[in-house]
Amino acid sequence: MKQQFTTWWAWLLRKEVVSISRELHTVELPDGEIVRVSHTVDCLDTACPRPQMAAMNMLETMKKGDVLELITDNPTAIETVPALVMTLYSQHLATMQTDDGWCIYIRKDD
Repeated sequence: MKQQFTTWWAWLLRKEVVSISRELHTVELPDGEIVRVSHTVDCLDTACPRPQMAAMNMLETMKKGDVLELITDNPTAIETVPALVMTLYSQHLATMQTDDGWCIYIRKDD
Protein backbone atom coordinates (compact mmCIF):
# COMPACT_ATOMS: atom_id res chain seq x y z
CA MET A 1 0.00 0.00 0.00
CA LYS A 2 1.38 3.40 -0.99
CA GLN A 3 1.44 5.90 1.88
CA GLN A 4 -0.31 9.19 1.15
CA PHE A 5 0.96 12.51 2.48
CA THR A 6 -1.27 15.58 2.70
CA THR A 7 1.34 17.83 1.10
CA TRP A 8 4.69 17.58 -0.54
CA TRP A 9 6.10 19.47 2.50
CA ALA A 10 4.80 16.79 4.84
CA TRP A 11 6.66 14.14 2.88
CA LEU A 12 9.81 16.20 2.66
CA LEU A 13 9.88 17.20 6.31
CA ARG A 14 8.98 13.90 7.92
CA LYS A 15 9.80 14.02 11.64
CA GLU A 16 12.33 11.18 11.48
CA VAL A 17 14.34 13.12 8.90
CA VAL A 18 14.31 16.75 10.06
CA SER A 19 14.27 17.94 13.66
CA ILE A 20 12.67 21.31 14.45
CA SER A 21 13.21 23.26 17.67
CA ARG A 22 11.91 26.59 18.89
CA GLU A 23 14.23 26.74 21.90
CA LEU A 24 15.65 30.27 22.14
CA HIS A 25 19.40 30.75 22.35
CA THR A 26 21.99 33.34 21.32
CA VAL A 27 24.90 32.97 18.94
CA GLU A 28 27.86 35.22 18.20
CA LEU A 29 28.38 35.53 14.45
CA PRO A 30 31.84 35.89 12.86
CA ASP A 31 31.34 39.67 12.49
CA GLY A 32 30.78 39.97 16.26
CA GLU A 33 27.01 40.46 16.04
CA ILE A 34 25.10 38.54 18.68
CA VAL A 35 21.76 37.21 17.43
CA ARG A 36 18.90 35.51 19.22
CA VAL A 37 17.97 32.31 17.40
CA SER A 38 14.23 31.68 17.56
CA HIS A 39 13.99 28.57 15.35
CA THR A 40 16.42 25.70 14.72
CA VAL A 41 16.11 23.09 12.00
CA ASP A 42 18.48 20.11 12.24
CA CYS A 43 19.05 18.61 8.79
CA LEU A 44 22.09 16.49 9.62
CA ASP A 45 22.37 13.37 7.47
CA THR A 46 19.83 14.60 4.91
CA ALA A 47 20.33 14.98 1.18
CA CYS A 48 19.26 17.80 -1.09
CA PRO A 49 16.77 19.27 -1.38
CA ARG A 50 15.68 18.64 2.22
CA PRO A 51 17.78 21.40 3.86
CA GLN A 52 16.62 23.95 1.30
CA MET A 53 12.98 22.92 1.56
CA ALA A 54 13.14 22.83 5.36
CA ALA A 55 14.50 26.39 5.36
CA MET A 56 11.75 27.55 2.98
CA ASN A 57 9.03 25.89 5.02
CA MET A 58 10.28 27.28 8.34
CA LEU A 59 10.74 30.81 6.98
CA GLU A 60 7.09 30.80 5.90
CA THR A 61 6.04 30.33 9.55
CA MET A 62 8.42 32.86 11.08
CA LYS A 63 7.82 36.51 11.96
CA LYS A 64 9.82 39.45 10.65
CA GLY A 65 13.13 39.73 12.54
CA ASP A 66 13.18 36.07 13.68
CA VAL A 67 16.45 34.20 13.15
CA LEU A 68 16.62 30.64 11.81
CA GLU A 69 19.53 28.31 12.55
CA LEU A 70 19.79 25.61 9.87
CA ILE A 71 22.16 22.79 10.87
CA THR A 72 23.45 20.69 7.98
CA ASP A 73 26.33 18.51 6.90
CA ASN A 74 25.37 18.76 3.24
CA PRO A 75 28.04 20.72 1.27
CA THR A 76 25.56 21.64 -1.45
CA ALA A 77 23.22 23.26 1.07
CA ILE A 78 25.86 25.72 2.25
CA GLU A 79 26.10 27.01 -1.33
CA THR A 80 22.43 27.00 -2.26
CA VAL A 81 20.69 28.12 0.94
CA PRO A 82 22.28 31.62 1.06
CA ALA A 83 21.18 32.24 -2.54
CA LEU A 84 17.74 30.80 -1.85
CA VAL A 85 17.01 33.07 1.11
CA MET A 86 17.38 36.18 -1.06
CA THR A 87 14.41 35.00 -3.11
CA LEU A 88 12.45 34.55 0.14
CA TYR A 89 12.94 38.18 1.24
CA SER A 90 15.29 37.12 4.01
CA GLN A 91 18.90 37.79 4.89
CA HIS A 92 21.76 35.31 5.11
CA LEU A 93 23.65 36.34 8.25
CA ALA A 94 26.46 33.78 8.33
CA THR A 95 27.52 30.22 7.67
CA MET A 96 29.72 28.80 10.40
CA GLN A 97 31.56 25.48 10.28
CA THR A 98 31.14 23.11 13.23
CA ASP A 99 32.57 19.69 14.09
CA ASP A 100 29.49 18.03 12.53
CA GLY A 101 28.99 20.29 9.50
CA TRP A 102 27.70 23.85 9.27
CA CYS A 103 25.20 26.20 10.90
CA ILE A 104 23.52 28.64 8.53
CA TYR A 105 21.90 31.70 10.12
CA ILE A 106 19.04 33.44 8.33
CA ARG A 107 16.99 36.48 9.42
CA LYS A 108 13.42 36.79 8.17
CA ASP A 109 13.07 40.28 6.63
CA ASP A 110 9.71 39.89 4.87
